[in-house]
Amino acid sequence: MSAIAKAVEIVGSQTALAHILGVKQAHVWSWLHIHKRSPAKYIRRISLATRGQVSDSDLLKDHER
Repeated sequence: MSAIAKAVEIVGSQTALAHILGVKQAHVWSWLHIHKRSPAKYIRRISLATRGQVSDSDLLKDHER
């Protein structure tokens, strides 16, 4: 499972994560299904949204795949 997928699971839904980040749910969907990673500029905020359950380094590892 990718770190972004884990983050969505922890937060509860794509819509919930999108709301936290101030983006549309469609953006989160494309990160999950097309890009398989979140944009680098959202990494810290995603980590904070999961209260550290998904770390910055976990999200960065998605960029290495």
